[in-house]
Amino acid sequence: MVIRMEERRLIKGEEKFWSEIKGYQVATNHARILGELEELVINDKTGKITDVVIKVEPGRNINVKGAKKKDNYLLVPFAKVEKVGEFIIIAE
Repeated sequence: MVIRMEERRLIKGEEKFWSEIKGYQVATNHARILGELEELVINDKTGKITDVVIKVEPGRNINVKGAKKKDNYLLVPFAKVEKVGEFIIIAE
């Protein structure tokens, strides 16, 4: 895992391209690394993001309250995202 120490802050109203955030490290607000951002699930009727899909390293048993586990992926409700910066921070 590569962890860069410089901090990138998402300014309110700033837009990000998918290519900029795909692969971001995802961690909990208790500094527990979950994996890498793999995909976003978007409601095709409302256009809102409903879940973030996190790719978890094989063999790691990671649980987050309210998340669903599918093979090596963890689907976390988007409402649990607290911050997008150097990491994507998920409320635990």
